[in-house]
Amino acid sequence: MTTTINDLIMPKITRFICLIFLMAAGAVNVCAEEPLPEKLQKLTDEAYRLYSSRETEMYFETVKKVKDATEFSQYQETYYRACSYEAIYMFEYVDRSKGVALAHDIYHHAKTNNSNIGMYFATFTLGTIREQSGNMGLAEKSFRQALKLKKEYLPKESAAPCYLGLCETALHRKDYEAVKEFARKALEEPGIIPMNKITAWSYKCLARYNQGDSLGFEEAYKERAQLIAEHGGQGGLFGELINVYQAKNRKQWQLALQRTEKLIHQHNKCAQKASIYEHMGDYRQALYWQKRTRTVIDSIQSSEARSQMNEFDTELSITYAENETKEQELAKEQTMLWAGGTIAALVIAFLSIYGYRSNKHTKNMKIANSKLQQAYDKLEETTKAKERIESELRIAREIQRRMLPHVFPRRRDIDIYAMMTPAKEVGGDLYAYALLDDLLYFCVGDVSGKGVPAALFMAEVTRMFRTLVDGRLQPDTIATRLNHALAEDNDQGMFVTMFIGLINLKTGHMEFCNAGHNPPLLDGEFMKMESNAPIGLWPDLDYEGEVVNNMHGKTLFIYTDGINEAENANKEQFGDERLQALLQKDWGDARQTSETIHKAVEDFVGGAEPSDDLTKMCIKMK
Repeated sequence: MTTTINDLIMPKITRFICLIFLMAAGAVNVCAEEPLPEKLQKLTDEAYRLYSSRETEMYFETVKKVKDATEFSQYQETYYRACSYEAIYMFEYVDRSKGVALAHDIYHHAKTNNSNIGMYFATFTLGTIREQSGNMGLAEKSFRQALKLKKEYLPKESAAPCYLGLCETALHRKDYEAVKEFARKALEEPGIIPMNKITAWSYKCLARYNQGDSLGFEEAYKERAQLIAEHGGQGGLFGELINVYQAKNRKQWQLALQRTEKLIHQHNKCAQKASIYEHMGDYRQALYWQKRTRTVIDSIQSSEARSQMNEFDTELSITYAENETKEQELAKEQTMLWAGGTIAALVIAFLSIYGYRSNKHTKNMKIANSKLQQAYDKLEETTKAKERIESELRIAREIQRRMLPHVFPRRRDIDIYAMMTPAKEVGGDLYAYALLDDLLYFCVGDVSGKGVPAALFMAEVTRMFRTLVDGRLQPDTIATRLNHALAEDNDQGMFVTMFIGLINLKTGHMEFCNAGHNPPLLDGEFMKMESNAPIGLWPDLDYEGEVVNNMHGKTLFIYTDGINEAENANKEQFGDERLQALLQKDWGDARQTSETIHKAVEDFVGGAEPSDDLTKMCIKMK
């Protein structure tokens, strides 16, 4: 077949002419939409109001009406914005996996319709979800990418939400000046909605509170309160949280506690209660709420949601590369259209330019394809990295297993056995013992959190315990020194509850210190004792020890809360009563007793996923 000049030129010309008409009609890369009709504007305003006031059922009904009215209209910004806030609301208040799925839907809708507006909102939504999951590094990356897309395709769209997202990432790294700067930029954005104004002033409140600027906090709080009075709602994304901070700023601790009851987010409620009780000097309550905080955070950072977000992030990276290729092709075609002019009169010049542009386009395509290949390589690297991490976690689990004693003394006067089963690849529970002549040192501990951070903290605690035992110190002294060492530079707020004991095998005299740990059972009865504070949270504490005069003929069972708080498929806990009832029977030696309790818990949990490590230690004195 012979290829003519018309065969080369006419398809391109046709495409160029179509593109011109599409651009004139506003179908490609629309920068800003027309004002909404009055009825639609009212519907949109109502959706924002319901979002702020947390009226969930009504909010979802209203946002569906907004989406139905705008999906196939010229109001694409309104459509994607509604989708974005719906996904964020779902993730934050209802169901995290469904929230990620809705964000993914925005991306697929935008890609299918070749919508840069949609890509902006998909990227912003992913950033918000990552920020709410605590993955601040990737959240910042998403917010900055969204800002870039906004500047290119939506110059009249408010960048306030992106700046507010950057406020949160800066707050997380304690860069309070950056928090105030991003809040200022958000407030200066044209078209910022009232909810975002309130949120910006909320960040100003938090930055000034954390800087110890009590007066500045009150000024920012007043400005925020005035906005709430003008526009209604419950205080933007922060709700009642800033009111809790106001009470703390004024050292009104009981009022602050009352206000925590109105907090929507469980991790905020638990963390604020822990902080308030710490200020009040009630370390027992502070410990309880610290543990609750860690449990809630672990549930937020679920592996399912993380996996969904990583897949989403990879797809976005590939799409950015694909879009760059398309934009380069479009730019070339547009340049050729305007350079062509009167094609019939300048055909030779046109072909020359076309040849030149084709060569340039080929180079650009190679660059774009290279970037696309890099995105695919990133996906492959992610898969390999996941396999490598799983392998390393298996190795870490084996190392941790070897750190825990598996050989126990065989003596006529003492019978001891312990075991630990981690809920995940590695665990945060620990146990240890040391037999120095006729002195038996032992401990059981439970590190806050799970996974690798908890395992590393557990390893450090175990090592330090063994070192301190070599000095033949008393249990309360060991706890005090452990706390002093672990509380220093503990920016992550990790802690460990521990039961530390010392038995003189000749006299049967036991000295012990309970550092915020579950009370053990002695002959089937829960021991009554001073709980002390957990180890690692508050420096300069002096721990109190206690004694049992004679342990001969007695059975001591120490455990972590993974036992009594183990849940079955119906969310029912194993509980203290079941544990006590079991230990009021004689199951044989220390190993048989430990294994009986372990099997009872496993049978109770059934097919439910384990929520915490299971650790127990049994000591029987003859």
